[in-house]
Amino acid sequence: MSAKIERLRPKRHDIVAQSLQLALEMPLGFSQGSRDEIAEALGRYEPASTWTYTMLAPEQLRIVLKLINATEKPATTLRVWTALVSHVRFDTGEIMASRTRLAEDAETTPQEASRALARLTEIGALTRLRLGRYAINPQVGWVGSLAKREAAAKEAPVLRLVGD
Repeated sequence: MSAKIERLRPKRHDIVAQSLQLALEMPLGFSQGSRDEIAEALGRYEPASTWTYTMLAPEQLRIVLKLINATEKPATTLRVWTALVSHVRFDTGEIMASRTRLAEDAETTPQEASRALARLTEIGALTRLRLGRYAINPQVGWVGSLAKREAAAKEAPVLRLVGD
């Protein structure tokens, strides 16, 4: 006999997640710091009902590693890269953690986390959505449906050596 196991979560979590998403989407004039805090809170209240998996393309991941090793401060950049992979939003690829949270996870300073994010953007592992907000390059990794990844990948930049 088998039974389906479901993870129960309070209905208010769904309401909070919808409210936070709405606050991010509306032009309310929040400062970047406030937007970062709202996005981080959304990441806490919008967990999937089951485990989520970040898909990483093996060949692209090897390229990212080589490109990270060619950057300034590769160890810090790799730690930030590893930390941000656990904060990728389902079906959008947006990194739902602030630089402060990434710095805590990577055991570095927020300033170094920002520099690492800039290096990861420069090599094409991330794309910059707006000031302080990034998404994983869908050519490299994704969380969610493959159809949405394929659509997003059509406009994604190619990985490149820094200085090329």
